[in-house]
Amino acid sequence: MSNSSTFKAADYEVLLQQIERFFADTANKKAITPSLTPNQLKDQLGLALPEQGESLAKLQTSIQDYLQYAVKTAHPSYFNQLWGGFDPTCFMGDMLTSATNTSMYTHEVAPIATLIEKTLIAKMANLVGFENPEGQFTSGGSNGNLMALAIARQRACPELRKTGLQQGPRLIAFVSADSHYSFAKAAHLLGLGTDNLWKVPVDENGRLQASELQRLVTEAKAQGCKPFFVAGTAGTTVRGAYDPFGAIAAIAQAEDLWFHVDGAWGASVLLSPKHRHLMEGVELADSVVWDAHKMMGMTLMCSMLLVKQRGMMLSTFSADDTGYIFHESEADPIDLGPSTMHCGRRVDAVKLWLTWKHLGDRGWAERIDHYFDLAAHAEAFINGHPNLVMVTQRYSLNVCFQYVPAGADLSQEERNHLTLRIRQNLMESGKAMVNYAQIDGDTFFRLILCNNQSSQDDVTEFLNEVVVEGDRLNRT
Repeated sequence: MSNSSTFKAADYEVLLQQIERFFADTANKKAITPSLTPNQLKDQLGLALPEQGESLAKLQTSIQDYLQYAVKTAHPSYFNQLWGGFDPTCFMGDMLTSATNTSMYTHEVAPIATLIEKTLIAKMANLVGFENPEGQFTSGGSNGNLMALAIARQRACPELRKTGLQQGPRLIAFVSADSHYSFAKAAHLLGLGTDNLWKVPVDENGRLQASELQRLVTEAKAQGCKPFFVAGTAGTTVRGAYDPFGAIAAIAQAEDLWFHVDGAWGASVLLSPKHRHLMEGVELADSVVWDAHKMMGMTLMCSMLLVKQRGMMLSTFSADDTGYIFHESEADPIDLGPSTMHCGRRVDAVKLWLTWKHLGDRGWAERIDHYFDLAAHAEAFINGHPNLVMVTQRYSLNVCFQYVPAGADLSQEERNHLTLRIRQNLMESGKAMVNYAQIDGDTFFRLILCNNQSSQDDVTEFLNEVVVEGDRLNRT
């Protein structure tokens, strides 16, 4: 068995060849996912952990099994999640990060990575419109929303840091009815309680109604509560809608609320001069979450929380008795650790930094614009086909539609069942992977266009497959 502390390129040549074949199969549109139940898959794999270790050569079998049965998320017909595709420069950054194996809590152990992360935070905060920001890479958008809610609570009631919620007022936070479920988790984990997370009604296109927000703030005050936080969404999970940030900000300023924007999915339009208008008013927010592993196509995970007012993160997340690890003065700390709820944290900034160096601002704009072109193409195809129907207005890269055979008098239940059967059959055949969602009892395809491997021909092929499978099922 080779010495694990010694790197020899020859030991990894077979692995790289296997990965190369995996991506060749992906590009050639081999089955996108294995059509196996969990028990069937388990029977195919040698998952048991041995008492006696195995050689690197023998591990190649396990590696091959993993690649054989993994979902091909860079497949041109992978439209299932708010992420997908493959970027080779990002992959290089991931390898570099794993090879150097450091953590992000101190400049001492991560000198270059710390400076890289600070460079990216400044760059992306500038795109948002924050002049003197602070920020952190986090483990994902959900974690960023949790941190933003914690910062808002600290600002509203700094004494709760020591006394706890039992001694404080009843705090009320507001989110859109179409907001991400992570806010409910955050309210629970922070001790606020989900009953104190009030959902603001949305309009017919899924955008938060500012008039309803004002009404609920007034109602909360009348009940003797303390409103302290409101979140808008840049690109809702299902419809891809953008809330009216300017109107929300006006209420937040008048009512002294922390205004947070969950831009995990949609903040990346800031990279495109053509489409950044969707984020109008975001510069008025107090904090923004932005996931680079979504529309920007970085490998999971690559997410950040940006805060307008420098010092808020440090005042919220710093702790006592940390002299054994943080040795610098906290007046203007170079260490990132004191300002985050994490301790150990993976270096996620390097892959984004390398990719940005490779693409430049113009390359990012081209990538985002390409996705919008794909979404517009899909929408036009659907609107022009007698058996396809758009279910919601398209705001960005979410294309929500149903297969409804022309002239057929199907009930809502029948349409919903047909949608699920089409999806399942396409997935089991390995041809395509697309998710579904529900609004007002309708179940529909939620086609997401953020895969840099997909072309207009791939989108057309997918939509034709939906129609062919739908027609076949409708005849049986």
